[in-house]
Amino acid sequence: MSLAPSIKGWCPGALRPMESGDGLIVRLRITGGMLSAAHALLIAEAAHRYGNGLIDLSGRGNLQLRGVSPSNWPHLIEDLSRYGLIDQDAEAEAVRNVMASPLAGLDPSALLDIRPDVNALEARLVSNRALHDLPAKFGFLIDDGSTLPLAHEEADIGFEAITHQSRVHYAVRLAGSETVALIEPEHLVTTAEQVALAFINASSTSDKRLRRLKDWLQDEGAEALFKTVGLTTLITHARASTTPSPFGFHTLGTQAYLGVGAPFGRFSAQGLIALAQAAAKDGSGELRLTPWRAILIPDLSEEVSATLIEQAGPAYITAPHDPRLAVAACPGAPDCLSASVPTHGDALAFASLFKGHAVSGTHLHVSGCEKGCARPKATKLVLVGRDGHYDLVLNGKASDTPVRRGLTREAAETALRDLISGDAA
Repeated sequence: MSLAPSIKGWCPGALRPMESGDGLIVRLRITGGMLSAAHALLIAEAAHRYGNGLIDLSGRGNLQLRGVSPSNWPHLIEDLSRYGLIDQDAEAEAVRNVMASPLAGLDPSALLDIRPDVNALEARLVSNRALHDLPAKFGFLIDDGSTLPLAHEEADIGFEAITHQSRVHYAVRLAGSETVALIEPEHLVTTAEQVALAFINASSTSDKRLRRLKDWLQDEGAEALFKTVGLTTLITHARASTTPSPFGFHTLGTQAYLGVGAPFGRFSAQGLIALAQAAAKDGSGELRLTPWRAILIPDLSEEVSATLIEQAGPAYITAPHDPRLAVAACPGAPDCLSASVPTHGDALAFASLFKGHAVSGTHLHVSGCEKGCARPKATKLVLVGRDGHYDLVLNGKASDTPVRRGLTREAAETALRDLISGDAA
């Protein structure tokens, strides 16, 4: 087995890892975010044996093993392949970008069980080689209409379970547009395939490069795009305004779950082992991975959850108003070759500025460079690393024009304190 090429600025996989400052990044795409406790233990042990023992939970609910050396990489792949955790090839792996409701099949408020659709869509993406021409970041989303909506997660093609005229349909949403088409649930896979192939065809004939479906949408509009695949039942369907916090203990009908996070999504192998052992001993025997960098443990009692929260201590996030949740940060230096600032350490200091403020959602993005990998969305406050200092962007992305440049960490902290205090006043 030979090492797959390492290229900067794209999405890594397991079969095509990315070189970073601390070694290779090996990303595992877990179908539907549903991970058995047994597989979680295997992954954690592999992260410790072949990497540096650090595991990042990405914004799309994938697990990234860090610090894997080129010499260890073939052995890691061999071990994980033995348990069915590796795809048949890098192309199949790359196209399986399907995000699903984290509580699929568990939440009694869901309109339908989407797990068969998630599995069927992934199978079609893998089997139809024509779909392997999709861009690396082209993503799908399936939302079951339950307690934790995925409404604000980015997807090129989204399917949201809704009730329309007393029947359950999927609302097909293209790149976040509020104009949606309605389909019967059994048509999800075919519809996803048709829209994706239409996008590939449009990309091949367009005068400009279509990186994502939103580029095509801007040119044609949602209604025209739906007509290209024969969808004409259109309605306006606004996305949910908020998503409840998944962190902490939550009841779920007659069941419950505990949501545990780590600052900026970085778990240790030992931390993942502890969660997997709790799931195996006192829960349903599985973990659910979320795009909010929380790991859910279903079927834990309140008593067991309280004990686990106490054992986790301040190293982990177990409360919905933890100030660290107000900050998104990429790995930064020295872990990332593109970064010149230690984003994780600095972001922890910046997060303390939000203590005592009633904030929800991400208010600060600390990025090691202009790529803004940790958060592609616009954010109220953005600090962008450049030559060992920070530039400050307001209400924008890491690539936007800053209002201040060349701030030391101390100067950046002072600027943030003034801005946060001004908002609270």
